[in-house]
Amino acid sequence: MARLWSKPRAKWLLGIPLGGFVAFGLGMAALGTTNFVLHETSTNEFCYNCHSIELNVKPDYEASSHFSNTSGVRASCADCHLPHGSWFELMWAKTGRTFEVVPEMMGKISTPEKFEAHRAEMAESVWQRYRDTDSQYCRSCHAFGAMDLASQERRAARRHSQAQEKGQTCAQCHYGIVHKLPENAEAIIDKIFAEGE
Repeated sequence: MARLWSKPRAKWLLGIPLGGFVAFGLGMAALGTTNFVLHETSTNEFCYNCHSIELNVKPDYEASSHFSNTSGVRASCADCHLPHGSWFELMWAKTGRTFEVVPEMMGKISTPEKFEAHRAEMAESVWQRYRDTDSQYCRSCHAFGAMDLASQERRAARRHSQAQEKGQTCAQCHYGIVHKLPENAEAIIDKIFAEGE
């Protein structure tokens, strides 16, 4: 044990612990920077930087019950569009969502008319994600187990109870809550959930 702490015989051996400390410090700085960037790019303000989002999505969102409601709880863009459980899932999702900026940069959705022309395909993409994840983003705030069905309206309580029994996911019934629906929304939802059965 004493030899472990004795002076190294070659001067270059001093670089091993020093290099370890430097690597540790750089790793901590990289992790901190990554977390800061993840947080800052998950804010509504960041999302609003895209012209098409500010023009076409922000007004719908600010008119919705996810923005203003009786309980005073506000869901942000990230609450509905990014995973919450795992840092690695979040990193994977953020990496994939980076490519969603491409249509914005290419001008594919730069005007209200162009945005409307592509609304159905954008909605379908999000709804498929909700089907594939069993609406996990919804469930971070709304969980069957936390619902007081006795306090809900009779129809809502019955439908929630049936959905839980059948293993249905939130997006099968709740869609278009925040964003304006495409004209063929019901057909898209029926197709998506028929594929998932």
